[in-house]
Amino acid sequence: MDPASADLHFRGFSREYRKGGRYGPHWFEYEEVSTDPRWLPLEGTFTRFGDVQPLLLEPDDRYVIMGPGDEATIAFDAGRLPSLPPGWRRDFLLYSVGWVTVYPLPFHDMSRYPYGPDEAYPDDEVHRSFLSDYNTRRFEAGAR
Repeated sequence: MDPASADLHFRGFSREYRKGGRYGPHWFEYEEVSTDPRWLPLEGTFTRFGDVQPLLLEPDDRYVIMGPGDEATIAFDAGRLPSLPPGWRRDFLLYSVGWVTVYPLPFHDMSRYPYGPDEAYPDDEVHRSFLSDYNTRRFEAGAR
């Protein structure tokens, strides 16, 4: 099911704690948020805030590049799905593909990451438009 909408915005950082004590897994309290920076972003160009739904429709090397504290709110319209028999319920699985990097931009057909000088991020009109329209937030090393 394609997302009905997707909005990228700055949210901040949820309070982190250890569920079950000192050695328990890291857990986050979504309702308790701080906008104080926890770390500097990677150097590079990030996706501008606002509507990013077109970037989520296909695995096409056009994706949302999020910085620390960013949140993507994604909504789906399950009302268009067929009705279920009585007593049934739906489960949903969110499938995503992602990388933890900003530059060089990864792409699906690369042989490895980081890729060598014999490979490059696609350089056609669709990808150039993606870069100029969406990737407009620039972070430099040492900048706050």
